[in-house]
Amino acid sequence: MLSCVTCQANSALGGNDAVGWSIFFLLIVILLVAATVVFFMVRLAMRAKKYALEEEAALLAESSVSQ
Repeated sequence: MLSCVTCQANSALGGNDAVGWSIFFLLIVILLVAATVVFFMVRLAMRAKKYALEEEAALLAESSVSQ
């Protein structure tokens, strides 16, 4: 009742299984893309924190040597 003409035609021809699998496949693709984006954002944040701590330690060492 609420589906588009293409989905209604596929359902009438016995394509219910194909429609379900295509939706499932697209869901998996979207979740993989989202997980990849989150993974790299976390990785960048961790690397930025690491390099900020190293830079801070270098500045502290430099200031203690100059005093």
